[in-house]
Amino acid sequence: MTTLRRFLATFALGVVIVIVAIAAGIAFSSVRAADSAGGTGIASDDGGAQGRPYRGDADAEAALVAGEERRLDVVKRVGSLGPSQVDWFDGAYRVPTAPVSTLVLPARTEPYTIEDLQELAPDTFAAQPDGSFLLSENVLTLRGSTLDLGSNGPATIRMLSAAGTFTSIVTIGGTLKIAGSAEVPAVLTSHDPSTGTPDGNTSDGRAYLRVIGGTVDIQHAAFSDLGFWSGETGGLSLTGVQDSDLQSMLGSADDAAGAPTLAHDELAGLVAEDQPDPGPVTGVISDVSSTGNAFGVFVSTATKLTMSRVRVQNSMVDGIVLHRAVTETTIESSESSGNAIDGIVVDRSSSAITMTGVTVSGNGRNGISVDGRPLAEGPTAGGTPVGEYGEVHVKESTVADNARYGIQVNGGHTITVAGSEIRGQVVGISLDHGATAVDVMNNTFVEQERQAISIRGDVEQTTIRDNRFESVDTGVRIANASASVEENTFADISNHAVTLVGDATGARVTGNSAAGYGSTPIHDDAIGGYTAGNDTERWQKQVTPTSVVQTFAQPLTLVWLGLAVLLLLTAVTGYRMRSSRDGEDRTPLTELTPGIVPVEQVRGRT
Repeated sequence: MTTLRRFLATFALGVVIVIVAIAAGIAFSSVRAADSAGGTGIASDDGGAQGRPYRGDADAEAALVAGEERRLDVVKRVGSLGPSQVDWFDGAYRVPTAPVSTLVLPARTEPYTIEDLQELAPDTFAAQPDGSFLLSENVLTLRGSTLDLGSNGPATIRMLSAAGTFTSIVTIGGTLKIAGSAEVPAVLTSHDPSTGTPDGNTSDGRAYLRVIGGTVDIQHAAFSDLGFWSGETGGLSLTGVQDSDLQSMLGSADDAAGAPTLAHDELAGLVAEDQPDPGPVTGVISDVSSTGNAFGVFVSTATKLTMSRVRVQNSMVDGIVLHRAVTETTIESSESSGNAIDGIVVDRSSSAITMTGVTVSGNGRNGISVDGRPLAEGPTAGGTPVGEYGEVHVKESTVADNARYGIQVNGGHTITVAGSEIRGQVVGISLDHGATAVDVMNNTFVEQERQAISIRGDVEQTTIRDNRFESVDTGVRIANASASVEENTFADISNHAVTLVGDATGARVTGNSAAGYGSTPIHDDAIGGYTAGNDTERWQKQVTPTSVVQTFAQPLTLVWLGLAVLLLLTAVTGYRMRSSRDGEDRTPLTELTPGIVPVEQVRGRT
């Protein structure tokens, strides 16, 4: 090989080494960036588990829901106009709605009981040989009435629910009472005569119960295989209507020029004759089970509702739903598990909700979902309020093995998670969409797949204090948000105890104890974060093939290593060339000539 060729080969080798060093540096910088962001990152709103799909017929069931609303509207209109238009209106009556008729129970002092139903509807509320009752028409009670289905002890009511036909029990503005006993609960379920079993097909509708305003008192009861598609027809549905207090809208009746003014007394009398709205739902639900319904318990426009020892399982959509305008409501010592989407939902415009001693587990998406965001962010056609909601508290509860988040909080204010165990989700608690004044205190987080707590989306005024985090990739991740992480204990952490990324102005990480074997205990790659006084003495950086490669795969290290290899190759090549030349200098003379030259010939030449 000529000198020029050797030079070109050496130069090419050096270029290759530098390129490899740069590429490796870029690759491992990406790895470190992903590592500093919390391993696999956070499950985004459009990623991860979204719950199990609804197994009914969306188009058909939505049409049936609209049909039910029309039926109820017709029956209410008949109830408000009938007494003044029909002479014989006195007591219960029947409206021939399709596909089955509706038995209407108007206002009266005494409650309507099972005995009354047997008398008023002997063919459609019929006793069965096993002691149960088969309801084969709709029942609707009007304002001022009470339907008591437990006055004579526990009863089993099977509600007709067959192909093309289903029944309902609806109360409007009155009181619904259902009571059994601890030993023998009252039972309400759907019934398909063709199979002799509960109705498992929702595509053609399914029997349901609904309370529209008024008071509910349900104790020691079991509801199963009821409801379809919407919250209002979801199985056990409590849906109030806001009072329109017309009297409060009347001003003074001062005379004015021009058109005459109605006198205050005259106007008050006209307003009093208006059919009042049923108002919000209130009351008690205790020792109740809901199994296999479309929604476990659906509540909207309710206040001071108390739910205790409620057990919801295997709902087709959500478990317990506090939808719109639910206030001052408590859920105690209750369970919601195995539901297709979320275990407990606190939706927009609901506030002052307290959950104590609840268990939410094995749900298809989140354990508990809280949405405190405004119903609108600006002027709307309907003039929707723009304020945020909140005051939601979860205490002494267990949130375990849900497919996505343990607790998800989107927006809202004054939210507390305290004294609870949160175990086995992708992310334990997710705070997002500008939630403020969130306190997470004295909880235990175990075996989350990604982060125990993820804080992002401009969350502010949040405190993470006195919690214990075990066996998780990243304990707390703060991204473009602000929170105080203080006096927590982190153990068996495989990546970071705390990660700060993006704009973390105002975030503080102080007084924590971190033990683990990840890359660093506290990774601060953010603007504005503050870390101090954290105990990381027990942190050990784990030696793995990846960590070894990362240690040596720095660009400058690779360049020096390449140069060393280049020098070594050059030295070896030079040694071989010198050895070759030395060998040529020692070639025997006999190999260079035809034979031995006589001395006389040599002398003759001289």
